[in-house]
Amino acid sequence: MSQISLKNIDKSYYEKDVLVDVDLQINPGDKLAIIGENGAGKTTLFRIILGLEQPDSENAEIIVAKNIVIGHLEQELSNASNESNALYDAEIYQTETKINKLTKQIAINNEEDQNLLREYAKATAKFESLDGYNYRYKLKSILAGLGISEETAHRPLSELSGGERMRISLARLLLKEPDVMLLDEPTNHLDHIATEWLEEFLTSTKSTVIFISHDRAFIDQIATKTAELEHGKLTLYNGNFSKFASLKKERESFLNKEISKLEDQVQRQAEITQTMLSHRKIGSYRSSQKKSRRLQARLNDLKSSKSKNPTSLKFDILKGIDLGDPNKIILSVKDLSVTFEGQSHSLFKPFSFSLRGKEKVIIVGKNGCGKTTLINSLLGEEKAAEGIVRLTKDIKYGVLRQLVEFFDESHTVIESLQWVDPHLTEGAARNRLALYGFRNIDVFKQLHTLSGGERRRLYLCHLLTENPDILFLDEPTNHLDINSSEILENALLNYEGAILAVSHDRYFIEKIGQYVLGFVDNEIKPYPNYKSFRLAEKNAYQKNSKQNDHIIKKRMINQSDENHSNNNINQNKEELVHTKKNNDLFSKQDLRLQQNLVNINHFPTNPVQTRKFRAISQEALSDLERKMNVCETKKIELEKNFSDAKDEKIYTEYDHLLKLIENYENLYLKILELQEQLD
Repeated sequence: MSQISLKNIDKSYYEKDVLVDVDLQINPGDKLAIIGENGAGKTTLFRIILGLEQPDSENAEIIVAKNIVIGHLEQELSNASNESNALYDAEIYQTETKINKLTKQIAINNEEDQNLLREYAKATAKFESLDGYNYRYKLKSILAGLGISEETAHRPLSELSGGERMRISLARLLLKEPDVMLLDEPTNHLDHIATEWLEEFLTSTKSTVIFISHDRAFIDQIATKTAELEHGKLTLYNGNFSKFASLKKERESFLNKEISKLEDQVQRQAEITQTMLSHRKIGSYRSSQKKSRRLQARLNDLKSSKSKNPTSLKFDILKGIDLGDPNKIILSVKDLSVTFEGQSHSLFKPFSFSLRGKEKVIIVGKNGCGKTTLINSLLGEEKAAEGIVRLTKDIKYGVLRQLVEFFDESHTVIESLQWVDPHLTEGAARNRLALYGFRNIDVFKQLHTLSGGERRRLYLCHLLTENPDILFLDEPTNHLDINSSEILENALLNYEGAILAVSHDRYFIEKIGQYVLGFVDNEIKPYPNYKSFRLAEKNAYQKNSKQNDHIIKKRMINQSDENHSNNNINQNKEELVHTKKNNDLFSKQDLRLQQNLVNINHFPTNPVQTRKFRAISQEALSDLERKMNVCETKKIELEKNFSDAKDEKIYTEYDHLLKLIENYENLYLKILELQEQLD
């Protein structure tokens, strides 16, 4: 049975048809990608499903199965509330807060307070009934997957950036995991690591997923069906984007053959009809004329169902100066590094590389690693940069940044282009702008009224009109629909100059890049393709994780062997007291934490004592986890400064930190073992 059924859906705005006779059936477990040009009506279709807009057609049918929950991720959040902890389930959060409060009260209460213990038992029972423990695990998993810190998750939405708000909104939807998810551009503001995590989540979820996306690689990983919205018509294909592209090509080929046959039939029938008329065979003429009309109607239907020629963009790139030998080095970099004020280490290790005359290179890495900073450094715009950057004499370069800015926002579209190239007549300017999707009255729009996609398209028009020899591109496919991205890619493939581009678009990377420069473990290295970069990145992460965990795991094994030979809980409690030989490394709060555990004079023998012990020990474990995280962060910071360290105090501090971590770990393991013996 379908979860959502749409029939005979029409919608138009200002006499422009957006949706025309749209039919769509959504079945449980479907992973449906909806694609189409910007402004094709994809978001409008979502709004109709959600009941936020009504179709124009009187015979339209919108059927949503009873009792299903639909969750919606908008492409842009209109309002940012002052609500803190917006990501958290209110009831679970309030219950957990109450448990933490009771835990602290029980821990500091020397005598068993029956009322407190009953309240604690009641709160924990409610937390379990709300599936709170699983919720916390799932929450941590989603936060880590989408790259959201705990600190960010607790802040009010109004204090977050647009990208942070979108990730919080996405995380909130994934936590609820409703029956049907409507996702509008879910990979916006995600780096490649978060995108790949989201792919795994959506592939494995039992929820039905309907998503709008321009990310072709993402669609390939998720979609079981692909629906293209083109000129108001929705055409459904089984399979992902690659399958859709193949099936569409076959469909277009078939339609072209059928149209050609029908055109021949229409022509022959027209000749027959004319012959009947000339011989004054009126009965035969009328019969032939009816047949001609039927053939013409069939031909018109086929032509209307055939994809129109794309009208959004036809990027053209003019030929620059002749650089001669394509292997000639036109950009060289030696020992480039960036260290911002107040930081003790550089953003990336000293980096050297050369760009040749016709090379096309893509820069890749996670958010915040320094990709845009690298581009700015190469352009001489980063004051914190050190090293040597050389450009060949007389080289002309063009730059497309993520944030597009124009010289005069009050200019109209056509005025801005004529400002870039004063030799362009109005007719020539109109023709060039038409290639970038600006037609008729669009050319008279003022720049400050343009959408993000329109601004990017216009800037590309400006950039390529200037005829550069090297293109520096920062996320060039941002805000472009799939068709426009593919046209841009084909134009760049034919471009005879060099390209150095930052991109997270995996289709773009594989299609354009001759190789990639990847940020891995604070170092920039060349890789033959994106897949080899991701493999290196994953290997580096695993290696670092193993190094960080090696000491802890070794100590845990040793501790386990020690505890296996001694099962007496009172002896374990005495060992906790014996850690006083290292008390100089603990804070007063740590000592109180140990004393609380030792204060249980005998093994808990009834539920009340057990609950009290659990409350005390759980608070201790939470506190130790926080302290160990702080110490590990400090340890990593110290390790980064070893190579430049001139003061021996850094090594003394490091040694002290290792001992502190060791004592925290030992105490943590002791508490865990005590808890296990209660189970």
